Amino acid sequence: MAAGNSQIRAEDQAREWFMLRHERELTARETADFDAWMAEPEHRASYQQLEEIDRSLAAIAASAEGARMRRAGEGVLNKPMQALTRALSTLLSPVPAMAFACTLLLAVGVVYLSPLQQDQAQTTYRTELAQSREITLQDGSQITLGADSEIATRFTDAERTVELVKGQAFFTVSKDRTRPFLVNTPTTQVRVVGTRFDVQRGDSVKVTVEEGIVDVTRHVVNAVASNTQPDNTRSNNTSSVSQDVPSLSPRAVRLTAGQQVRVNPRGVSAITSVDANEVASWRRGKFIYRDAPLSEVVADANRYRPGHIVLGAPELSSLRVTASYSRDQVQSLVAMLEETLPVRVYREPGNRVVLWPKGVDN
Repeated sequence: MAAGNSQIRAEDQAREWFMLRHERELTARETADFDAWMAEPEHRASYQQLEEIDRSLAAIAASAEGARMRRAGEGVLNKPMQALTRALSTLLSPVPAMAFACTLLLAVGVVYLSPLQQDQAQTTYRTELAQSREITLQDGSQITLGADSEIATRFTDAERTVELVKGQAFFTVSKDRTRPFLVNTPTTQVRVVGTRFDVQRGDSVKVTVEEGIVDVTRHVVNAVASNTQPDNTRSNNTSSVSQDVPSLSPRAVRLTAGQQVRVNPRGVSAITSVDANEVASWRRGKFIYRDAPLSEVVADANRYRPGHIVLGAPELSSLRVTASYSRDQVQSLVAMLEETLPVRVYREPGNRVVLWPKGVDN
C-alpha cells in the first residue's frame, strides 16, 4: 500500500512539474528543486511517461491530415489515442489511462489539435481611468497599457498583431524573425521584429522608439464621394454635388532609438529626435512634453484625472506646450496651463473644465 501511495504521489508531482515547465521558465530555485526531484528513479520514470505522451500529441499536430483530422474526429484520432492509452497504461490502470488521455487532449493537446481556432482567437485587454497594467503575451512579449486604454491581440503562425483601440501602450517585443509583430490603428501600422517602443493614439498616432528598429506606415485612405457641400452653395440642377477626397498613398518611415513620428490620415510628420531615456516616461509616473500640441497634453490628462478637460476652440489644439509634471500633480495641470498659455479656464459641474482663448467669451 505504501509503495502504491508513493507511486501515486510521484505521478501527481510529475504532472505538476510537467505543467509548470510548459507554462513558464523555471526560476533558479525551482530548477534546482526539479533537478533534485528528477534524481529519484521513480520520479524520473513518471516524468518520462508524460514526455512520451507529449511527443504523441505533437505527432498528431505534425500530421499532414491535421485539418481533416479536426473534422473527421474519431476515425483519424483512433491510432494516436491508442498510442496515448498504451503509454498511460504503464502509468495508470486502463480506465484512468483513457480518462487521463482525454483530459490531456483537452487541457494540453488543444494546443496541438486546434491550432487554427487558437491562432484566430482574439484577446482584449483594458484599463480604467488612472490605471495602468502589465501584460505578458503568449510569445513572451510584454506590454505596459496606459490609463483608459484598450488593445486587442491576435496571434497566428504568420504574424503577431495588436490593435490599439484607444489610449497608449509601451511594447517590449520578443524577437521572432518568422513572425513580425504588428501594431495597428485605423491610420497607422507599426511593424517590428523585436524592440521597445511606445504608441499613443489620439488626434494623431505618435510612435516613439526606445530601442531597436521600427517601420511605421500610414494606411491608404480610398477616394470617396461625399454630399458635404452646404445647401446654399449647391448647384440648382437636380444632380447632387459630390466632392472627391484624394486617395492618399501609404508612406513608410523607419525609426531607430530616440526617434519619433506622428501619423494622421493626411500624412506622416518629419522624424524628430527625442531623449531615449524619456520615452514612455509615463510608466514611471512622469509626463514630459517638448513642443507638444495642447490637444495631446489634454488627452493624456483626461486619462488620468476624473472629469474632463475640453478645448473650447479648434485653434487651441495646435498650441505648443513644453512642460513636465508628475502623476500626482495632474490635478494642478489646469492651473499650470492657465498660467503659461493664452487660455481662460471655465470650471463646470462634474469636474468638467473648458479652455477658451483669452479674450473670447463663451
